[in-house]
Amino acid sequence: MPRDALDQPVTAVPGIGPARARLLEKLAIYTVEDLLCFAPRRHLDARRVVSVQELVPGLRATVAGRVVEAERRPTRTAGLWLARAVVEDDAGGRLELVAFARGKGGRRPAYVPLPASPGDFVLASGVPERGPDGVWRMPRAEVEPLERGGLHTGRLVPEYPLTAGLTQRMMRRMVQAALDAFADEAREFLPEDVVRAHRLPPRGLAFRQLHFPGDGTALVEARRRLAFEELFLLRLAVGLQGRARAGRRSVPLPPPGPLAGAWLRRLPFEPTGAQRRAMRDIDGDTARDTPMQRLLQGDVGSGKTLVAAYALLRAVEAGGQAALLAPSEILAEQHAGTLSGWFEALGVPVHLLTGSTPAAWRERALRDVRAGRPVIVVGTHALLGPAVRFRRLLMLVVDEQHRFGVRQRNALAAGRPAPHLLVVSATPIPRTLALCLYGDLDVSVLDEAPPGRRPVDTRWVRPHRREEVYAFVRRRVEAGERAFVVFPAIGGDGEEAGRGEAADTEVLAAAEKLAGGVLQGVRIGVLHGRQAAEDQAAVMRRFRDGDVQVLFSTTIVEVGVDVPQASVMVIEGADRFGLAQLHQLRGRVGRDGRQAYCFLIADPATDAARRRLHAVRGSTDGFALAQADLELRGPGELLGVRQAGLPDLSPLAREAPGHVAEAADRAVRNLLSSGATGAGGLSESLRRRLEKRFGMAALADEGPGV
Repeated sequence: MPRDALDQPVTAVPGIGPARARLLEKLAIYTVEDLLCFAPRRHLDARRVVSVQELVPGLRATVAGRVVEAERRPTRTAGLWLARAVVEDDAGGRLELVAFARGKGGRRPAYVPLPASPGDFVLASGVPERGPDGVWRMPRAEVEPLERGGLHTGRLVPEYPLTAGLTQRMMRRMVQAALDAFADEAREFLPEDVVRAHRLPPRGLAFRQLHFPGDGTALVEARRRLAFEELFLLRLAVGLQGRARAGRRSVPLPPPGPLAGAWLRRLPFEPTGAQRRAMRDIDGDTARDTPMQRLLQGDVGSGKTLVAAYALLRAVEAGGQAALLAPSEILAEQHAGTLSGWFEALGVPVHLLTGSTPAAWRERALRDVRAGRPVIVVGTHALLGPAVRFRRLLMLVVDEQHRFGVRQRNALAAGRPAPHLLVVSATPIPRTLALCLYGDLDVSVLDEAPPGRRPVDTRWVRPHRREEVYAFVRRRVEAGERAFVVFPAIGGDGEEAGRGEAADTEVLAAAEKLAGGVLQGVRIGVLHGRQAAEDQAAVMRRFRDGDVQVLFSTTIVEVGVDVPQASVMVIEGADRFGLAQLHQLRGRVGRDGRQAYCFLIADPATDAARRRLHAVRGSTDGFALAQADLELRGPGELLGVRQAGLPDLSPLAREAPGHVAEAADRAVRNLLSSGATGAGGLSESLRRRLEKRFGMAALADEGPGV
């Protein structure tokens, strides 16, 4: 076996061949460990075994009985087959089960999820309903032979987010096969004293209880264990990198001179007190010969771009180069336009470098960069390529840093001398998670909104009043304003044809329907994840220029998009978003001082979803909402509602209660302060884990303690 059996490709699991492996890749499952860590979005409680007489409409239950009728026949729809079975319990109560399956070319499907023969003894789990004829039915029931019950029925049953071609039953069988073959091979990599102090269950047991827990307490403990180890690793990686950067030298910047002063005087507004404080923090940090490591955190509309621009200009004024790394081409193009508008009259060149930058513009930018000319370069991941070789990079601004991998975050900051680093984040992150993401950074907080910004009028609207919302949208755009319509990226049943693809299709269908109805004659644009980056940028330009009046989009517009004329945000399926994400989307409108509106269209199925909608309607504090989001979900709800924008973290870590992140932070701080991270201090298994997860070996020569 390899150094870690769980590193083997997922095809090492019995029953998973190349075809299924290709389907699992769509869920980012490539190895055995990926499959074991693939957390269910929720568990269905199928432990309640009752007689048919005890069934309650709408209340999930499990019935044990004997099949007395069974049939499979084609329907009038080509290729669609009906399976029907009647189960009779010991008291003579009868329950009808119905399922459909599709065969290829009109042939009988290879598998139908219902028993085939009368006389079979089965467990049937599902949500019962009573028909007008008084017959009990259980549509979409999970059915298992009674002697083998326990994987799909009669227990806490895992339900996973899926992609086309996979079913819940297939996923459960694959996970069970992986657990049987590999759970006992899961090696411990956390320090023994950490495992003992925090009473963490063994990894193998945590994997078993994550998927097929004996009870709710076992599930919570499994999630705590796996979230803790992930947050511990992230916090340790961040801490080691911070220590490595602190051991390097940077170029001190002189005090702000006439260029910075001229720019501030030319602004058509006065910076807020919070912005002034953040600028002073930057001046103090950059005056030293150790690299600045500062986080600039602020709610939507608090003026972070202005402070970031000041940092970039300070480097250019000192005769150096500056770079701004953005997570998307849309955001990079927007930043480049803003900076050019501010700095062009001062003679400061601003270059845009993305994957779709024209060749001639790209070559001109690269020449300036290689020659060491004082310039500002704005870009996406393209800035991290080998062709971009800064000669005198003094300032690096990373926008929405958590959207980059840990390796990417340090690619530009690893120069010698080290550039000063300013991390900008508008995504409200609960304080406990921020400990692990940004534990090595000093923090400046923009806690004032620029004058003139009004709170967005936020309304929760039931779907049956949707037409009224779009009639309102029409009136606003006819008055010269613009509107967003945003759809969630996650479907409701977990069986959709790929989460991103489902959302893209939903956007296109809704735009087409409304363009022929209440929004007929309105200029509509569509933005979604399957478009090429240059097409996305073109749509956003048309929206900013007014050629598009209403933009239908997925959550790709969540962060940083700035269209001052946009005054209406419509969020479809708002109950399927986290609070922080709803707040970010709401922040896309009302940026020019006029009254703006946000409509949350939703008919939530759970109390927690209703509480989220009430919370976002009643508060404009993004950081308070982020913490409330974590508290509302809690460790026991496990409904898969995810806070967006934290791709470095799995759902387990994102949804962990605050005390888990705090415990991981304390454990890492103790480890760092103990000196155990020096040469030979970390165990071989922990070193391998850091290398595998974050590429930490690349930092081995960059400072003490790594």
